[in-house]
Amino acid sequence: MTEQIVPLHQKAYEVYLPLVEDVCSRTVSEDELSHLLDYLLDFACDEKMLRLYKRVCRKYLDVYPSCIRDYIEAYWEMWEDEGELENDL
Repeated sequence: MTEQIVPLHQKAYEVYLPLVEDVCSRTVSEDELSHLLDYLLDFACDEKMLRLYKRVCRKYLDVYPSCIRDYIEAYWEMWEDEGELENDL
């Protein structure tokens, strides 16, 4: 199973990296932000994908603080790694 997960995470990273770069290069609506974070959250167990998730959260923390707080809590609930994301933001 691990043999299948690693390539899947790599493919997800390749797909989402340009989307993250685009979203971080401009200011998007909260709906567009939420849409992207929903998809990134599904892969946030992978270190590279978690870095993308954090990058987006950092970029928009001051713009949409309650939305970002909700996504931090969602990360904690889904991946149960409370300290890592909070400490890095």
